[in-house]
Amino acid sequence: MTLAHNVSELLKSPLGAARQVTIDEPNPRLGPDLQVTRPVHGNARLVRTQNGILVRARLATTVSLECARCLDPVERDLTIDLEEEFGPSVHILTGAPLEAPDDEALRIDERHLLDLTEAVRQYLSTSIPLQPLCSTSCRGLCPVCGMNLNEGNCRCDTASMAASGPFAALAGLTQQDQDQPESADNDRPRTQPRAKGRTRAAS
Repeated sequence: MTLAHNVSELLKSPLGAARQVTIDEPNPRLGPDLQVTRPVHGNARLVRTQNGILVRARLATTVSLECARCLDPVERDLTIDLEEEFGPSVHILTGAPLEAPDDEALRIDERHLLDLTEAVRQYLSTSIPLQPLCSTSCRGLCPVCGMNLNEGNCRCDTASMAASGPFAALAGLTQQDQDQPESADNDRPRTQPRAKGRTRAAS
């Protein structure tokens, strides 16, 4: 099945009735911020509950990301374990409207269609690494000219690179402290401490 599945028969079943399904979605519509390069596939178990249908699924796919250092595209395999309860919007027998779930993504529509798309999108989004890398040895971009240093060395000198780095301002403050002359108090001769006890009067 795809990420959308008609569950009318399961909604008519007694509590605890279950159905095992195989999911293979070749063209998932997960929004512009999540570029999927392979189908979403896996297995799901649908169980009739008092409030609707409980879905437990393990799904996998591949997404295209951007390397945090060199900005080149990089692909990552993602696997999610989804567990959510979906509620119907109409009564399965009478068609009377029912109170919709608070989360619109967990709503079974009027045609008894249970769509996992939005739930899968949310689960995948939280599984993406914060700093994806094309390689742990990625050298990133030159901060001066922007050249991809994985493709070779640029002609920028190290002084220019250091001057444009994130610690350039801190380095300047450190240099100022080193160049600042000592205070005038440090040039004064120190006073010798007085000897303890009384000094004998000259005889």
